[in-house]
Amino acid sequence: MPILSIIKNNTMGNMLCSKVPAEDFNIGSQLIVAEYEEALFMKDGIIEEVFQPGKYTLTTENYPFLTKLTSRLLTGGVSAYNCKVYYINKSHHLELKWGTGTPVRVIDPTWGIEVHVKARGAYTAAVKDGKKFFLKMVGANVAANENDIVKNFRTAFIQHITDSLAEYLTSQEQEVLVVCNRKKALADDMLVTLNSILDEYGMELINFYIESIEIPEDDECMQRIRELRILRQEKIFDREQTMADERVKFNIRRESAQTDRYESGQWASADYERMAIRDQDGNNGWARQEAAEIMKTTAGNEGMGGAFASAAMGIGVGAHMGGMMNQMYDQQAGGSAAPKTICPKCNAVVAPGMKFCGSCGSPIEVAKPKCPECGAELMPGMKFCGNCGKPIAPQKRICPTCGKEVPEGMKFCGDCGTKIDTEN
Repeated sequence: MPILSIIKNNTMGNMLCSKVPAEDFNIGSQLIVAEYEEALFMKDGIIEEVFQPGKYTLTTENYPFLTKLTSRLLTGGVSAYNCKVYYINKSHHLELKWGTGTPVRVIDPTWGIEVHVKARGAYTAAVKDGKKFFLKMVGANVAANENDIVKNFRTAFIQHITDSLAEYLTSQEQEVLVVCNRKKALADDMLVTLNSILDEYGMELINFYIESIEIPEDDECMQRIRELRILRQEKIFDREQTMADERVKFNIRRESAQTDRYESGQWASADYERMAIRDQDGNNGWARQEAAEIMKTTAGNEGMGGAFASAAMGIGVGAHMGGMMNQMYDQQAGGSAAPKTICPKCNAVVAPGMKFCGSCGSPIEVAKPKCPECGAELMPGMKFCGNCGKPIAPQKRICPTCGKEVPEGMKFCGDCGTKIDTEN
């Protein structure tokens, strides 16, 4: 085997650990370590030195450990030594696949039904401590590649992944299908958990990815959950539809009530306008108009009921016509109907000649105060006569019923109990 003067790594990038084929090297040879590598010098099963990235000239002056390796071999008059050199690849190894071989059995928190969940993904790993990695992971195997990582850590990874997956799916208190879409949160938690496994072997987990968490389409339990979900959606739809119908009915009733109130208001306004006829002639014109409407309605009826109604109507008409004839006779006799007196307080009709209202007892004609000096009428509240200028003494309050004087401030007569009009 040739003696090398330049030592470097010529293996493929997917190798994590590779041994330099030669074991004899010249004193003063060049050692080249790339930035993503470490170089281990081993003699008799002991790692003598770990070289970090850089270019090194191996002499006994620079590296005293070489004196232990010096042998009697000569190559071109130069001493040589024998040892083993291992290169450790510390670059990131991407897309290392993982997956659950058998489905994980989980109880759906919403439906209480067992479902079977599968998951798969990938992770990125790298060597953090080359010497520790070599001693615990490589050892007598001489070399290690990416497949060795996947093979050696598969069981440990799957154990932690399945436990964490089941705990995560059941702790969210939601349907498993909903939680399955939250892959990043679970992946972030798994990164910390799985990193402790690799750390024991001088490695670190850079990234952990979950490609999918899914339930097989042919899973009978999942089909049952789909049926229950459809039933629930139908019930929700029926309930919402019923509520919508009730809202429509309520709006219709409300609009009908508003229409009824509007019509009632219109009828009341019409009645008020018709009753105003009474004030035009003072002869109860509203009642006369209602009688005319009744006559028109009753006259159209047929049969015995119509006959009796017509007879009754005839009696009423006769009485009414008699009253009208009397009024016409009075007018032809040269006298006009005496105007009716209205109570100024309650608007009741007062018989002619009455001085007090028969409904409320208020005086019909209130005597206006007069000046005691000149006899001129005084306006309410005047303290001096507007005609002669004499001061006006306060007027005594006299009970209109018994004629007794009522003290100022009293609302009722102390003798007969008659209410005193405070406005006068």
